[in-house]
Amino acid sequence: MDNENTIERETAAPDPQKPPRKKRFNSRAARHGALSAAFTVIFIAAVVVLNVIVSILSERFNTAADLTGNGAYTLDEMTEDYLKNGLSEDVTITVLSSEQNFVQNENFKQVSEILRKMSLESSHIKVSYLDLDRNPNYVSRFKGETLDTNYIVVECEGTNRHKVITPEDYFGLSTEEALYYYYYYGYVGEYLTEQETVSALIYVTNDSPVRVAFTEGFGETDSSGLRALLSKNGYDVETVSLLTTDTIDPDIDILIVHAPLIDMDNTQLAKLDKFLENGGSYGKNLFYFASVTQPKTPNIDAFLSDWGLSVGFSDIGQTDDRYRFSSVTMFAHLQQICDTKLNEGIYGSPLYTLGADIRPVFITESSAETTALMTTYDGAFLYPLDYTGDNFDIESAEHGTFNVAAASEKASSDGTVSRIAVFGSEQLSGSYLMSYTNVNNSDYFVNLFNVVSGKTAGISITPKTGFTASFEMSAKTANTFAVVLCAVIPVCVIVLGIAVWLRRRHI
Repeated sequence: MDNENTIERETAAPDPQKPPRKKRFNSRAARHGALSAAFTVIFIAAVVVLNVIVSILSERFNTAADLTGNGAYTLDEMTEDYLKNGLSEDVTITVLSSEQNFVQNENFKQVSEILRKMSLESSHIKVSYLDLDRNPNYVSRFKGETLDTNYIVVECEGTNRHKVITPEDYFGLSTEEALYYYYYYGYVGEYLTEQETVSALIYVTNDSPVRVAFTEGFGETDSSGLRALLSKNGYDVETVSLLTTDTIDPDIDILIVHAPLIDMDNTQLAKLDKFLENGGSYGKNLFYFASVTQPKTPNIDAFLSDWGLSVGFSDIGQTDDRYRFSSVTMFAHLQQICDTKLNEGIYGSPLYTLGADIRPVFITESSAETTALMTTYDGAFLYPLDYTGDNFDIESAEHGTFNVAAASEKASSDGTVSRIAVFGSEQLSGSYLMSYTNVNNSDYFVNLFNVVSGKTAGISITPKTGFTASFEMSAKTANTFAVVLCAVIPVCVIVLGIAVWLRRRHI
């Protein structure tokens, strides 16, 4: 009986008076749930795809923003121009460390980021990381050179030249010192990665470097600033002793006599003449720097006189406050660059040219073609270096505009020129004056050496201070961020939520 009733209930026809029961997936809640799930899946998929796209773009393009006050992670405009237009050879930059270990410290991370941005700017640059502990055979390729962790090797297969950059180069400190200063003081001095790397790129890609030799043996004054500047711009810098060599190597392009404190004799001066004549072919350059610390040098003076140049035994002072570098001294002042063919590319520079303790360079009569390269402004006067009195009368001194630098040329029968350029002060190219960011002394000498040697334009990049990177904002900016983050965005989210809720209630 029970079974029969059960069968009847199961087989009974539905009551036509009752509406059919809605299927669960046709309900409004089911539709909303399915729609929400679909939106969630689509949103997650979009986030994943966007993340992949951003990762790909960040590897190929510079998508990072530099929020540091000193632009520590930003390439100089001159660097960007060189990488885009000046670099034509493929170069490999190898950091001797694993990337994970290298970027653990903020300062080394800055080095890594600069190298990465360089590779993004030029397709000719490839940056890689190599752990020396896992690749001990790598060092054997560079016989006679010391390589260590955190060193950077820049190589160009096309020229078969390479250059090693040490932490001391790109920080101005050793690795241990850099870490010490960062740990205790929060900075490492200066970031020189960009300077050193561009210098290395110029060096390794130059298949015919210009040779520059500094003389020694006559008490020449310190020339480290000029040497470093030339090396960073791809010149091969060396030293030659006029006392031990019979003939100056004819493959040397430029010879520099840097403010000798001992006068040369006729034997050494004859070597200079022979170098400039170059077997009648000419095509050589000699740069002579004077100094107020020199005694009188009659032999050198006679040599220069044959080229129509002489250096006065005086120190140039400046009475006009507009051109003085400091109110403390009259002997550090601004100079004017002359409009001549040797100054093409630097004439009209908006930056200052600064000099200190300068002897005047006079142009005399000779068969050579002479021209002024740099002069003082009005208001200059001459203070005799052999003055022994107590109170010097500036009013009675010789006043005027004086040459700070001048050049003289002699040509061969086919028109090839050899020249001498004379500078009244070695401080014009000293590291101290060239360190100022508002002067063009370093640019001037890079340009001059490039012009006389026929090289392409060089690069002078200002170092970035190594203070800990920070994002500083004004009070106005901080208040704006506070309003946006604490009021505008929350209100927008609330309004959007209410709108969605109201819409769903009426669906």
